Amino acid sequence: MLEKISYKRRFFLVVLVLVLLVFAVYKKTYQPIFELKKELNASDELVENTIQPFTKIENLKTELAVLDRVVGNSENHALIQQKILDFITTHSFNVNVVNITDSHIHKGDAFTIFTNKIILKGNYKTLLKTIYTIEKEFKASKIVSTKFYSKKNYRTNKTELLLELYFQNYGK
Repeated sequence: MLEKISYKRRFFLVVLVLVLLVFAVYKKTYQPIFELKKELNASDELVENTIQPFTKIENLKTELAVLDRVVGNSENHALIQQKILDFITTHSFNVNVVNITDSHIHKGDAFTIFTNKIILKGNYKTLLKTIYTIEKEFKASKIVSTKFYSKKNYRTNKTELLLELYFQNYGK
């Protein structure tokens, strides 16, 4: 049968068979290799992305250590109430201290919160000035809550304005 086909057609037939063989070899051998190379590149990208969270965790730990040093300042927490009273009396705000409660201490996992409550009596203007000055100048503790309320004094038959101040500071 091949003897009847001309050399030109035989040549084209050989070229066609060669192209089919190259295509079959590519499909069987090289295409899976290229797919595996793509998967390897994707897994390399995943590995690179998993390394970054570890560095982020280390950075967060160092930031947390810095914040712990700031939050757990070197103030003596037993003397905070005395410092608050000294600040109020030295600035002569023309207010009276009505009540000071014991410090409330809450120990959390990372730090301890110290809360102090002081009740002051005076007129509205001096109490506002007191809050403002304490907020701006007093560094040992911060005001976290204020509450104005009035109470009737039955001895003098007058209504008194009271200010309830909550101070908080943190420690280790």
